[in-house]
Amino acid sequence: MRFMRPLLVLSLVAVAGLTVIELRPSAEETDAPELSKVTDSELQTFIGVYSAMQLDHDLQIEQAVEPHHLTVDEFRQLERRVQAEQRLVDKVRQALLAQANSRPALASGAADTPIETPIPAPSPTRRPKRKR
Repeated sequence: MRFMRPLLVLSLVAVAGLTVIELRPSAEETDAPELSKVTDSELQTFIGVYSAMQLDHDLQIEQAVEPHHLTVDEFRQLERRVQAEQRLVDKVRQALLAQANSRPALASGAADTPIETPIPAPSPTRRPKRKR
């Protein structure tokens, strides 16, 4: 009996310890993979790909990344890293907007010229005859 009480306490501590070890989340569950920082050259590459696609709307992503020696998967990883930082998204947006505004066709071309549409002449209307 004298040994039963310490043995029971020791058993409870062991069970509690095993429970904590089993329920503790693993490193994979707690640590989300951190995205690495985007370098200036990577950001310029990212902007370059989207600029090319903005200039030629028929350009496929595979064709746009080719001059930059990237695969589509590598570009998508870069895209995720850029989108993870709002300040980089804003930089890209400003660069692409500046490029779009600098093109003559959009900046001061057809958008500023009013379109003249012929106004049809009003059709003659018949007046109803009055009864006398």
